[in-house]
Amino acid sequence: MNRQTMSDSDEELPVFIVVLDYLIKKVQAALRVPKHVSAFSGRNRMLELLHGHDGQFVEVLRLNKECFYRLCSLLMENGLQDTKSIFAQEQLMMFLTIVGHCDSNQRSGYEWRHSGETVSRHFNNVCSHLVSLAPRLIGPPDFMHIPSAIENNPYYSPYF
Repeated sequence: MNRQTMSDSDEELPVFIVVLDYLIKKVQAALRVPKHVSAFSGRNRMLELLHGHDGQFVEVLRLNKECFYRLCSLLMENGLQDTKSIFAQEQLMMFLTIVGHCDSNQRSGYEWRHSGETVSRHFNNVCSHLVSLAPRLIGPPDFMHIPSAIENNPYYSPYF
């Protein structure tokens, strides 16, 4: 009889371990703390920069507000759009802070309160729109017109 009781408890042990493992995972999930809990969302950060001091804007984005607005409007004309959760301006700001400060994806995600996947997706989106603007903004010089500073300078006269 004692042997049979012992074998019953041996059979119940794996079930007990599975149930205990399940309960431990449930408790851990309940105690999990969200990563981005700041009251400042990425949208609030964007508004803080847009309506804040010009010096702070230049320090964070590495260009002044006028240039930012021009670049943003060029990108929006070229197809950059607001998404359900992120404005085009915020996408451009994330891109500029990453490029201007050599920020990592993780650091930028923390600053803008977005996941690394979201930051990466919008970085690539802005980058592709900038690349598609290149033919419109970058072109060969006009070789038919010689600037007067070169044309009237005797140093360059043998070449022009």
